[in-house]
Amino acid sequence: MTKYKKNLIFYLLIAVISLPLWGRDYVHVFTSKGIYETSEDLWFKCIAFDENTMVISDQSHTAYVEIIGPSDSVVWREKYRMSNGMCDGHVYVGDDWEAGEYRMFVHTRGSLGGGDTVLYPKHLLIVKELREAPGFLSSARERMQFIDVSDTMETAKLNVTVTLDSVEYHTRSKVKATVRVKDAAGNPVRAVLALSVADALCSYPLADVDIESQAYAILHDTVRAENRILETILSDSPVSGHLKSRRKNNTIPLHGQYINVFDESVEKGAVNIISTGTDGYFEVSPDICSSLGKNLLVKPLVDQDMKPKLVLNDPFQKIDDLRLRAIDRYFPIIRKSEIAENEETDDYSDRHTIRLEEVVVKGKNNYYSRRKKDKLMSFLDSLAMTKESAWVCCGKIVNGEYVGGWLNDYLPGYNHHPIDDPYYQLTPPHNVRKPEHGKLYKMIKMRWNENRGCYDYEQEAWAVYAGPRYSDEDLLEMEGLSKSEGYYPKKRFSFPSDEELTFDFEDFRNTLVWLPRAQTDENGEFTFEFRTSDIKSNYRISGLLITHDIKDARTINEYFKVK
Repeated sequence: MTKYKKNLIFYLLIAVISLPLWGRDYVHVFTSKGIYETSEDLWFKCIAFDENTMVISDQSHTAYVEIIGPSDSVVWREKYRMSNGMCDGHVYVGDDWEAGEYRMFVHTRGSLGGGDTVLYPKHLLIVKELREAPGFLSSARERMQFIDVSDTMETAKLNVTVTLDSVEYHTRSKVKATVRVKDAAGNPVRAVLALSVADALCSYPLADVDIESQAYAILHDTVRAENRILETILSDSPVSGHLKSRRKNNTIPLHGQYINVFDESVEKGAVNIISTGTDGYFEVSPDICSSLGKNLLVKPLVDQDMKPKLVLNDPFQKIDDLRLRAIDRYFPIIRKSEIAENEETDDYSDRHTIRLEEVVVKGKNNYYSRRKKDKLMSFLDSLAMTKESAWVCCGKIVNGEYVGGWLNDYLPGYNHHPIDDPYYQLTPPHNVRKPEHGKLYKMIKMRWNENRGCYDYEQEAWAVYAGPRYSDEDLLEMEGLSKSEGYYPKKRFSFPSDEELTFDFEDFRNTLVWLPRAQTDENGEFTFEFRTSDIKSNYRISGLLITHDIKDARTINEYFKVK
């Protein structure tokens, strides 16, 4: 067990004693490891602390998470529900993510202000194969900054140990580990734990930042210290906006109107009603959003003659505007790990990653695969069928089957019966039918002839009827609906089953355990068991420990070997 000799928390409390009682949140992010391969699952936990009191802050209920790639492109953008100042989340590392260093930004209503000029992202490394990592690690070590603050730190209040039931293990061995937490007097301490067990080769120096290092960096940032007043720019809900009118002269009394929020899974007639406040502003509560799916529909319950319109806020646009003009800084490392890193003996070859649970539907980025992935699209498809305007005319019935005919009002300008053509007014369309999906039809475009006073054939074309031509935006507007995204759905970390761990099953998991919400008992202990994979390596038990009622938090590091 790595022994921490000093603790920064006491020093922080003394340093901030002259500050206002209410302060901003700062968000600490703990990930399952520091290096990830593409097509892998990234697990994280974030905790919001009040920067003045160092107590867990519960003033925010939504975490906005962005991951930025090496070329400054956004590769992940989702909203997560926070509860009691904590958030447990999942990210799918896409197979198309390029290799390199990524920045992970986690913001809340209480942590981000419009005047911020310095941001502290979480740094992660993404590789195609783990054997690529050593080159990136050399570059990372050159950028690491170590700070000696031993003269200003007090002795740690907590004594944290991790005990294993063996010194060394073999592949596919069962491991039993016990975390024990005691205070300075030796009394057991109840605490919340986030624990990860992963191949030690997946550690990235710039990602291994503990709470003390982060708190020290933020406290000593003079730019941030001079700008303590929080100008809130984010909502505490994933869905918020304003009710307006499409009319130039607004006829809607914006205050006190009602808005319904629902998703495609809600039974017909079920509603979640919220009311608008000053200037038509509304905010859907986190509780409502948690009870619904990821894709939400929002509709004003206002007379449609008043031309109501919802303008939804885009929190990520505000975050991006600030991020692009702010300066990113690294967290300094207050102390080095007691485990020496030896690049000559570390073996990065022959490392494979498997995922036990598919979380993303793969496919080409076309119309059909997109709609298959999104349940809301089936709702829109059904809606489109009720709005269909295409029709077929003038076909023949042959042996009881409808053949021939013209497809009308499907593509712009193609209509066999122009409404103002005198000839077709005298000979109305016959055998009018609805078009059949997937069937080939002939279409015709007519051109007005001034000399004859009627329409002439201009050109013919063929088309396979593929359903309504409305865009999703058209359909939503027709119904007075607005589409928004709620919380990212919760994902479960999977352990291989006994059936999967057969002789023929190759188990190349380099992340063996992810426990985001463990808790010590009345004896200050938490015991967990897991099975090693087929990878022979050093493994790291890393963790984040937070006490319930005292201002203390610790980082856990323990290592064991699998032969």
